Amino acid sequence: MIPDPLLTAFLETNYVVFSPAASFSLRIGKYSAGLAKLMSEHRANTAAILTAYNPGAAPVDIKANRDAQKLLLDSIQMQSVSYFFGENIPADADGPLEPTIVVMGMQLEQARALAEQFKQLAFVFSDARAIPELVWMHS
Repeated sequence: MIPDPLLTAFLETNYVVFSPAASFSLRIGKYSAGLAKLMSEHRANTAAILTAYNPGAAPVDIKANRDAQKLLLDSIQMQSVSYFFGENIPADADGPLEPTIVVMGMQLEQARALAEQFKQLAFVFSDARAIPELVWMHS
């Protein structure tokens, strides 16, 4: 079971997407016109937001985080998909700000495999409805 404070932190985080046209923020469970437009422009019916930072929601030193994020980016680039950068901005100023990679057209199982590879507790996924949801790796 996911501890309430951790669940709350994930649900209240702003998931920011830096697209070429405009940056926008996603909230879990809330429709996003920006995400719908971005997916439409890239002929994608899904989107995944992934990070390699802070595996298991435990703080890791910056070099280890950057090295892991580079490996995640390399893995995504090998799949020949469109992607953008973003960041997770916690509602609580004490939480970690984490860079992300927003992948267009990535299927749920592909995203799950990458999140597992980089030991993440959860990741954000949206289907064509453009309503981002949290996907927990081990609930």
